[in-house]
Amino acid sequence: MTALHRLRLHVFAFVVALLTGLACDISLPTTIPTSIDGAAKSVACPEWGSGNVIGASFTGDAALNAQIAAFVQASMDIERVANQAYANVTAACVKMGKDLGVSAAELQGSAADSASAPCNAVAAKIDAIVKANAAIKVSYQPPRCQMDANFKASCDAECGLEVDPGKVVAECEPAKLSGYCQGTCTGQCEGTCTGECQGECSAKDAQGRCVGECKGTCSGSCDATCHAKCDGTWKAPRCDVEVEQSKVKADCAANCEASAKFRASCQPPKLDVTTSAQAEAMTKLVATLKANLPALIQAQLRLSKQLAGDIKVVIDSGAKLKGQLSGAGSKAVACVTAAVGAMAQASVKINVSVKASASVSGKAGASASGGA
Repeated sequence: MTALHRLRLHVFAFVVALLTGLACDISLPTTIPTSIDGAAKSVACPEWGSGNVIGASFTGDAALNAQIAAFVQASMDIERVANQAYANVTAACVKMGKDLGVSAAELQGSAADSASAPCNAVAAKIDAIVKANAAIKVSYQPPRCQMDANFKASCDAECGLEVDPGKVVAECEPAKLSGYCQGTCTGQCEGTCTGECQGECSAKDAQGRCVGECKGTCSGSCDATCHAKCDGTWKAPRCDVEVEQSKVKADCAANCEASAKFRASCQPPKLDVTTSAQAEAMTKLVATLKANLPALIQAQLRLSKQLAGDIKVVIDSGAKLKGQLSGAGSKAVACVTAAVGAMAQASVKINVSVKASASVSGKAGASASGGA
């Protein structure tokens, strides 16, 4: 038996075990699996890692094919974000540790977990500095993210959902309507408002027009989601209350929405750090918190709160697909099992990233502005 054949069998056995575990609702591993890398998943499923598998062919059943594509795509997107967050958390804690004089040995993670050790060491160092000096106040505005509406619309179409923008606009309550506005947004804008801002504007041009984030009502162009009113044409309009779809289409669409959220463009958390202490150790702490804590807060809030429900939706849909693959063919089985394996790895990395980030932000006493 060749090494490649052994690798294929190893991957297949591992992901089948994961599928069985998910279907039986047992606990996932608590350490990060290292046996299934990107190359191995690509052996099992050639579409893996292509970036966009929506529209790819996995089986002859059109409805099932769309479900598989949406699940594989969502798993890929979640794995990518989980890997990025895990790397960002590790890097931020190591940088903070070096800034604060933590020893290299304490900042050394393991092959199974690169984040926990340096983040725990930094948390302990922050605790010691604060106790030896004076109180520090850390407040932040949570990250604000805009889902990829264009991707969601194209993915929903593959699921067989008929999206009629005019019908959405006509039937949705104005207060519950949102989307991209091709024209003038005269409601709340989640991104940059260019025009008049009835409220607080983060930046203005020489003529006094708003060219930044508007906390209030924007009367002008909006580069992200416009809420409630658009003087022009809505693009990819969305209603908070959606029409019920068939169960199959609903599962497919839920994976599409998860992907769109994980593909979101985000404004990072805005951090404010203040202290009355003038000691050198406290000065270094303030500087490194301002530089590195936003990455930890973003990972912590995005993964534990903003996206937690979507992660569960994707995991549950993978477990359901296991019972629908009879007669679907070897390619469908291989791609679903590879995606389930990726979700297991991503789930553990997400758990580690959230806990490691929370250990640091907790010792710094970080809290959301306004108590949100």
